[in-house]
Amino acid sequence: MRINIIAVLLALILFGCMNNEETQNLVPDEVGPAPNYWCTWYWQNYLILSGQDVTNPDAGSVYTNPAARDQLNEETIFGEQGMARVMLPRTRSDYYFLIDHGWQDKHIAKNTFFTSILDTLDFPGYSQLEPRDRIKQMNIDIKALGWKGLGLWFRGNPTKEEMRKLVEWSKYAGIEYWKIDGGDIDHYYASIIRDEIYPELILEHITGAGPVNPMWDVPGLDYYPSVYSNQLTVSQKLLEGSGTTLDKVTKKVEKSLDAIKNTDVFRTYDAAPLLVSTTTMQRVHDLLVQTAGKPEYKAILNIQDDCNIAAAMGLLVAVKRHPMKIPRLYKGKDFHLQIAGNRHVDKRLNEMDRLALWQRVAPPMSAGYGTYLHSDENLIDSILFKENHTWYKITHGKMVRQSAPAIMARNIALPEVQSEGMAPYVMASKYPNGAIAITTEGRVTPENGWIEPKADVTIKEAATNTPIGIFGYYQSLCLEFEDELPQNVTILAQDLLSNSAIDITSKVQIYKSSILIDGQLIEEIGTIENDEGDISVPGMIMKIKAKRTR
Repeated sequence: MRINIIAVLLALILFGCMNNEETQNLVPDEVGPAPNYWCTWYWQNYLILSGQDVTNPDAGSVYTNPAARDQLNEETIFGEQGMARVMLPRTRSDYYFLIDHGWQDKHIAKNTFFTSILDTLDFPGYSQLEPRDRIKQMNIDIKALGWKGLGLWFRGNPTKEEMRKLVEWSKYAGIEYWKIDGGDIDHYYASIIRDEIYPELILEHITGAGPVNPMWDVPGLDYYPSVYSNQLTVSQKLLEGSGTTLDKVTKKVEKSLDAIKNTDVFRTYDAAPLLVSTTTMQRVHDLLVQTAGKPEYKAILNIQDDCNIAAAMGLLVAVKRHPMKIPRLYKGKDFHLQIAGNRHVDKRLNEMDRLALWQRVAPPMSAGYGTYLHSDENLIDSILFKENHTWYKITHGKMVRQSAPAIMARNIALPEVQSEGMAPYVMASKYPNGAIAITTEGRVTPENGWIEPKADVTIKEAATNTPIGIFGYYQSLCLEFEDELPQNVTILAQDLLSNSAIDITSKVQIYKSSILIDGQLIEEIGTIENDEGDISVPGMIMKIKAKRTR
């Protein structure tokens, strides 16, 4: 409450106040349709040997997947400091609570992780219920805490008959989201049966990718493509450098594209935390160049935990960041293989909130929707990986390089970027309802790790009376309009976390057919509602209001 009062006072000081009759909230109150979710997996990993000094950081023998799944239980989910009670207090109504690896009965031998049998040793409060009633009651309990609903993690290849029972149970329990983390991509039984008996169920499939894109250890390349790239020359390089085969690489691309045709959500998969954004942007690029403008690619891409990229590119997230309040110290630093480096996403929780609120305005787009443009220039980020940075041992002690296009855009002209020195990544989109979003994304260097350089950015095709979402840091942002601006425009803006807009007309420079916004103004407005200690980048919404002529 104290922080909110300070934010209001600061807004009044900076921008003055509007008359009550002019007060307007640019963010809808209604929960959005986007099937984003918060996932328990990173927090589970953080609970392994919780609070103890780390003597052996090995992910192969200590901080293992089985050890992480053993941390999932009734107390860690529903306890006073449990995940479902702590996470996303502002916007959990827009997120599914996805219970990850470890919730199923581990004593079932066949398809252990593709059943709907809740482990009652870990969740004794549900032990008196019939198996299908357990997930129904847990869904009720999750919704009672304000979440959109319970999402379930699966892995494996059940038979068609077994899959039908699973879908029937989810229908009975009101489960609306499945994360299929491997499997069901040969026959898509889940999709077929879902279409028959429970069309409300949202399905996510993967083909999988390593924590970094291939050729990461080869210096001097112009770019570092992902496993989703379809270029033959790239595939030949992969063949030379990775020990794989051209046939295997080709099948990976074909399988991925087939999945995007047959599911609702395609997740680009996990990436190592130090270069997560660069790795993920390249994967998005490699898919969109093949799918854009082809409606048969119906799935929406899910990019894990890159909220600002998702906002600007019309994508979904499987957010996993969480507070880190029980340090496991390794060489004087809190140890977390999934959240490492100086970016500190554990202190950027409001970025999840702002994404959810923006997607109430502009829901995400399928991979086949509209157009996709990208710059010819690729930016390359690199950093030395250490043993406390990732579970991927082969990278320890080595320089890792990843790339992505400097500028990416969906359904809109490429933004123009000018910078002195290092430039940020820049992404923009125009949504089906006309809304526009733009973001800058930080860079990674061997000397400084994560940095957030600023640039003068120009976005074209702006329109009046249309929401514009602005994320990230800028030197300046210029909005260019196709027509001349009327003389009586009013420019409203607000932190996406706020509930009222501010008139900033006098704070920007208005020209014949463009508006120039200083980057400092974007930072002041876009972070005014940050929680105490939160270092999320700016995230704001604005609207240029022009009286419509009859």
